[in-house]
Amino acid sequence: MSVERSIPIRKGVAADAAGIARVHVDSWRSTYRGLVPDGYLKSLSHEKGTEKVKGWFKHPLEGFEALVAEERPGSIVGFATCGLNRDKTLQLDGELFAIYLLEQYLRRGIGRALACHVARRLKERGLHGMITWVLAGNRATGFYEALGGTRIAKKFIDIGGKQLEEIAYGWSDVHSLASIT
Repeated sequence: MSVERSIPIRKGVAADAAGIARVHVDSWRSTYRGLVPDGYLKSLSHEKGTEKVKGWFKHPLEGFEALVAEERPGSIVGFATCGLNRDKTLQLDGELFAIYLLEQYLRRGIGRALACHVARRLKERGLHGMITWVLAGNRATGFYEALGGTRIAKKFIDIGGKQLEEIAYGWSDVHSLASIT
């Protein structure tokens, strides 16, 4: 699959909070329908999401960085966030915290481009490995496997009062992912 070249990717900034939140909320509603309790998905809002995303920039996780894919200036269609791995028990130093696209932009190479940009950013910062956590049953598991990720751990988390399994995908060397064009 070739990467969609007409959608530029750039570093995200706090001023992008509303656009990132729109993608985040809309993507959760479409991606996790049937996995996450409906009441939880209905409780998500663009307004609350915008405040949450502003918090990512105001009080960032260690090494936090955001990347956004824009169809045109001001029209964010996808984003990814990354930084240092939060789970020190797993021996990979970088983490892809999140990657989401609006549903109509799936399967166009944009997610792959965002993941490769994240890998490049981690590599540029001297990090070697990467992890990401994915809800079990999420159709994106195939996406991570196609990018060379391997299942390395699992855990259970509570979302909306329901215990859900998360799977950790890991890359021991982000250099190979970073070199994909």
